[in-house]
Amino acid sequence: MASDDLPFYRDRILERIEQLRTFLNDHKPVMAELMTVDTVSRHEERLKELNPIEVSTISDASVDDIIRVLQDFCIDDIDVLSRNSTKVTTKYPGLIIVPGGAELLNRIIRDINDAKSDFSSAMKRVNDQKHDRFEEVHRKLPGLVTMHSTRKILFVGSQLKKVTFAWRLNRNQVVTNASDLIVMLEKRRMAAIKSPVTTDLTVMANIDRAMTLLERKVLKEGDVYRLCRTNTFPVPIAHLFTYRPEGSERRGSKYAETDYKVVKASLPIFGVGQKPTFKGLQNWAPASDDAPSNVRRIEHTYTELVPGADLGIFIMSKV
Repeated sequence: MASDDLPFYRDRILERIEQLRTFLNDHKPVMAELMTVDTVSRHEERLKELNPIEVSTISDASVDDIIRVLQDFCIDDIDVLSRNSTKVTTKYPGLIIVPGGAELLNRIIRDINDAKSDFSSAMKRVNDQKHDRFEEVHRKLPGLVTMHSTRKILFVGSQLKKVTFAWRLNRNQVVTNASDLIVMLEKRRMAAIKSPVTTDLTVMANIDRAMTLLERKVLKEGDVYRLCRTNTFPVPIAHLFTYRPEGSERRGSKYAETDYKVVKASLPIFGVGQKPTFKGLQNWAPASDDAPSNVRRIEHTYTELVPGADLGIFIMSKV
């Protein structure tokens, strides 16, 4: 069975993380800020409840603390597994700076990430059908948190000047048309039929209604279809400012001496050199309805194709 290979690929990730432990013991971090963002419950996920999210922080984290969060992708506690969401997983933003050994650290982290990619590929080979694959993988590796096991670790090779952690609600919007949306819904319908245990008849009815509307509806002039998704729960991100090499071009950055980028921060970020200026992740709370808004003037309105169906299909109209 293809699933028989999974323990080998999982153990190879763990072995390479142990190599990182050895490196960190030999190159004691000059900075080790480690934060934990707990998962949400299945109940909160199902109801999309936006409750405050607390962040716990360990300053001057030990090497054991760092390795623990990197290896934390398998849960043995059955109660925890049944209670917590499998989609909104625990996240460990953080910043680990070591004084030297950049080339070796880069290679170790690359090897860990390669092992994660191999593990991901091995899981995909288990079964072509997503639902059946999930069942087979978790029969072989009970308690596996798949998403966490395949998250890549980021190594920043340039000297960091400033790192600021923050929250972001991921949003995306895709320009689309009725034909492509019907194909997408047909796939969703087939997936639901193949998983009768998890099939929700209301969801099926909404899919059928949306497909009928897409086949018959004639849009008004100027109206277009949009596929829009907004994650219910925010995710931690990091704003990274790195010193630009002397003599390099600015490339339009408003920061004269630095390059800047935003990255996901589900795992600790590793770097080498001096301590940068640091701002940790703060607790998050849903914005109140009367909070001031800095949103620019709305030029379009969005109407859900099937109101309340949560299919992500909207008709966009000019105001």
